[in-house]
Amino acid sequence: MSQSIVSRLSVLLLAAAVSTSVLAGCTKRIDTSTEAKFYKSWTEVMRSLPESRQREFDDGMSMFWFYSDSDEETFAKINGKTGPEILAMIEEMKAAMPKVDTSSKEAFTASLAAIKASLPKTRLEVYEEWVRELPAYRPGNPRIEALNGLMFHKIVENRDFERGPANP
Repeated sequence: MSQSIVSRLSVLLLAAAVSTSVLAGCTKRIDTSTEAKFYKSWTEVMRSLPESRQREFDDGMSMFWFYSDSDEETFAKINGKTGPEILAMIEEMKAAMPKVDTSSKEAFTASLAAIKASLPKTRLEVYEEWVRELPAYRPGNPRIEALNGLMFHKIVENRDFERGPANP
């Protein structure tokens, strides 16, 4: 074989090897059959993703638990899924979740009702406590405006229930 053909074949073989390793990373799947297997597979799946998407994956997994009534419900949803599949599920869930709308009193009230309706029973007490502590709607109120566009799990994540509603 000529040197040119050997060089081309080497490049093709290298490209095939890289493609295979990339595809192998995508085939890691969540296994929820036992707690130990879940944690091991969760770590493997997250690490198989590009570093730029790992935080999104981790945050999204937290979101699955927040909006589920039970661990079993979450496990059923994610079992056997790859990282890219879970990231797609996260994007769908984010798009479907109601967000706080502070554009008007009516929009604010409607968004709070939509958020409440989206919550599992296990989160309703937290929601009711948060709503009781909210100041009355007033355009331009910084505590109200800070909530604009947030999903409820992000509000709860950033809230200090011991010290009260100092942050949104």
